[in-house]
Amino acid sequence: MTDVREQILSVEQKYKLFKQQQFIFITALERSREHARDKTEPVSTVTQVQRYMNHHCSNSTDRRIFSLFLEIISDLEGILKHLESSLSSKNTSSEGLNTCREILSLNSNISQLRAHYPHNEINRLSCDEARNFYGGIVSVIPLALDLLNTYSRGGAQRVTPTATETSQQTVAKNTEMVEGLDKDTSNKLSRYKEGAGGWHAGKPAWKPPGNTRR
Repeated sequence: MTDVREQILSVEQKYKLFKQQQFIFITALERSREHARDKTEPVSTVTQVQRYMNHHCSNSTDRRIFSLFLEIISDLEGILKHLESSLSSKNTSSEGLNTCREILSLNSNISQLRAHYPHNEINRLSCDEARNFYGGIVSVIPLALDLLNTYSRGGAQRVTPTATETSQQTVAKNTEMVEGLDKDTSNKLSRYKEGAGGWHAGKPAWKPPGNTRR
């Protein structure tokens, strides 16, 4: 696995450079989507980025950042094949690598993928961009790297869900958060009412002892 680890380290160096230029990548996508008249659709496949570079690039800066993105995807595919070949020679298979193949497939719909902590790619997008257009495409590389890193070290069978499962888990997590906030708000409101006279509202007003008028 030494050779694989070296390849991953090389890709990680390229990806550090790419992350520093994420704003340039998003701007290039914006321009290309406008030229391609795709403004209402999310960037949902790697092939879409390839098409933008080949047919809708307006300048060399956009072409360069698209080229870097596609080069990293190609490098990750090479590492994946290496790992799959190694597992095949041992007559074993891995569900996690199948997930990685799905993520890296050029025509896979990855629009619902979301990279979470410790990754911050999503946080660097606006809410609208993350929710509707670019959350998936900026999540492909970090999620694939996580999987390949895990398997290159002989780790767990699976570290990330498929695109559909990721979306379902995100919805469930958000629902739990809202329910928790509603419950906490209800408890605070109840305590506030008690302190403001809610629990003793039906009792007579307090009077000092003695001098009670009859």
